[in-house]
Amino acid sequence: MVRMTINSIRLSITLLLSSCLLMSAAQAAPLRFTLNEATMGEVTEKNWVDQYLFIAIGYTSCPEICPTTALDMAGVMTRLGKFADKVTPLFISIDPHRDSAENIAQYVQYFHPKLKGLVGGEQQTKAMAKSLRATYGYSRDGKPVYPPLPQLYEVFHSTYLYLYNPQRELVDVYGYGDGAEKISQSMLAELGSKEE
Repeated sequence: MVRMTINSIRLSITLLLSSCLLMSAAQAAPLRFTLNEATMGEVTEKNWVDQYLFIAIGYTSCPEICPTTALDMAGVMTRLGKFADKVTPLFISIDPHRDSAENIAQYVQYFHPKLKGLVGGEQQTKAMAKSLRATYGYSRDGKPVYPPLPQLYEVFHSTYLYLYNPQRELVDVYGYGDGAEKISQSMLAELGSKEE
């Protein structure tokens, strides 16, 4: 009996947290950022007029999570078919100390020709992450470190993918591991419903 009560409490807490996350996503402020792209120079969320923005954060020297995320983004773009023209995928660096606009542009081209790589300075990166409600940080030997960073450090970050509509309102958030098939089906439902 006690076990059922504890499980019921856990379920209630899980449902409450899920509701809070959904409510905060629905009430999220419109996306805002100022970053740099290798060929375009300084860009903001307004550069891609009438486009949905499909966004992930990461960094070029990431050993596993970021390449998987970029592959998923590429797979989604392929699966969107004719709707791919309505979406601009953005891979945004959270490691501006090692990434440049040029090397992140080269990195993303390995995955998909439409994928854009963006990077900013420390303050621009913080502002972008705050707008997305993403998290990131740096560590060395298991302890947090802060700028100015040591020569050797590790990067950690949240792994969500975000879809924003042309008004820069958050439409959906996808989890790491959802995969290209699941994400593209969700996006197609949104994009198809807006087709004139």
